[in-house]
Amino acid sequence: MEIYRNEGTEFTSINVDFLDDGTLKISGHDMGPFVEEFWGDDDYEYWLFIPEKSINLFISHLMKLSFNNGNSVTFGDCKKILEDNSIEHTFDFWV
Repeated sequence: MEIYRNEGTEFTSINVDFLDDGTLKISGHDMGPFVEEFWGDDDYEYWLFIPEKSINLFISHLMKLSFNNGNSVTFGDCKKILEDNSIEHTFDFWV
């Protein structure tokens, strides 16, 4: 399910899905001049995989952030929550 989309010169799409084993998958896709300048290619895809046993802890921290933050929560915020709280996850990307 797409949960965020920004169209224009700099394109971003963020999706969430549950895999058959209960893993939460958060995926992103960026395209545009900034991506090309940074990566050397105008197409960047990235994923977070959170195992079922870690989802409740992640959601609790995500809610804490979103209730105390005047800005939109980003993919980077999700990754930081997982890293800062030692919540089991996997990050991967493709350029």
